[in-house]
Amino acid sequence: MMKKLTLFLLACSLSNGLLAANKKLKVYILAGQSNMQGHCTTSVIENRLKDPKLKVGFEKYHQGGSFVKRNDVFINHIEKEMHGPMSVGYGASNEKIGPELSFGWTIGDKLDEDVLIIKAAWGGKSLFRDFLPPSGRKPDDAFIQALEDKAKKKKKPFSKEEYMEGFGHYYRLMMTSVGETLGDLKTYAPNYKGQGYEIAGFVWFQGFNDKFSDHSTSTYQENMAHFIRDVRKDLKLPKLPFVIGAMGHQGTEQKGTTKILADAQIATAQMPEFKGSVITVKTADFWDYDAGKAFENKNKDPDTWAKLGSNRAYHYFGSAAFFEKTGTAFADAIIELGK
Repeated sequence: MMKKLTLFLLACSLSNGLLAANKKLKVYILAGQSNMQGHCTTSVIENRLKDPKLKVGFEKYHQGGSFVKRNDVFINHIEKEMHGPMSVGYGASNEKIGPELSFGWTIGDKLDEDVLIIKAAWGGKSLFRDFLPPSGRKPDDAFIQALEDKAKKKKKPFSKEEYMEGFGHYYRLMMTSVGETLGDLKTYAPNYKGQGYEIAGFVWFQGFNDKFSDHSTSTYQENMAHFIRDVRKDLKLPKLPFVIGAMGHQGTEQKGTTKILADAQIATAQMPEFKGSVITVKTADFWDYDAGKAFENKNKDPDTWAKLGSNRAYHYFGSAAFFEKTGTAFADAIIELGK
């Protein structure tokens, strides 16, 4: 009887393992500019871990004297030409993190399937030009002429042809890179055994470089909507879950073009056609006021600054707390949309 029970349990165990192995690989795309790249140095996490009050929530990333590498969540960072198991070092440089870290951890903990994150983020890029989708609205001739006149006054070279070619360049690069990654899943997701994949969500975190002209701010919602439609069309996924990270600069005291853009990002998700398939995460809720104060006093109190941040305000002070909360919120939102 005991032998039969043992064999039964073994069979169940093997069956469950095969079922898990046969589940489709979950693929998520994280795209945007420098704050999707991430400018929090990994040393901030290490410094937080030395403080009993600040280490809570960060212990999972660092165990046994080194940063943990997951064996069920993988990432391909397009710009850096880096790929591997999810861990630190996939931010704007090998010594930095962005929202991908807590996003990958949260997704990995909540799903049974293996996960692949495709990170398509480049610093200093706009939606109105660099990421302009195929159906997006380009500026009129007067806008281009004004740029040319400004360049002449400053005696700087300007080619209208080259400038126009830049429209949509990073959108196209993003889509090409996604296709190339999906075409070589055994490289980017080592556990992949040909069981198929599902592109389960897209996260967009961008906005800063659209602050600098009336055209870019006034057309942001229109182009954001076109962006979602075109990504879904190109991926042949008409209901692809889509999360927009609304700009969080200035925290709860947003004003000027920052508020205009954040409001446009929030309004996009509220458009009737996107109901139930697009969510905006208000990252202003995660603005790190403590890191901001520490930044102001970093020369007098470098130790506190080293525990909280590592960059300037436009990079959310390189705050570990900000990116931890933001990435987690992105993951929670994408999972909610997938229900």
